[in-house]
Amino acid sequence: MINYYKKSLKAFKKYVKKNPNSTKEGWDKYAQENCLFSANTLMFHMFDDKLIKFLNEKDIDKFGYLKDKFC
Repeated sequence: MINYYKKSLKAFKKYVKKNPNSTKEGWDKYAQENCLFSANTLMFHMFDDKLIKFLNEKDIDKFGYLKDKFC
């Protein structure tokens, strides 16, 4: 059985390392073309409520935070 979350996360890590200036829209387009999870789906799997609240309070870009986590 294929674990699409793990497959998407692995592809995201490779994509971000290859394209450090990538955008959320760029990843979402790539993900759609390759049957992977979108950036929002990956974020919701990885971030808990406290982290999302913190990022919102500090007005930090969630996709940028996710990207920095793997670069």
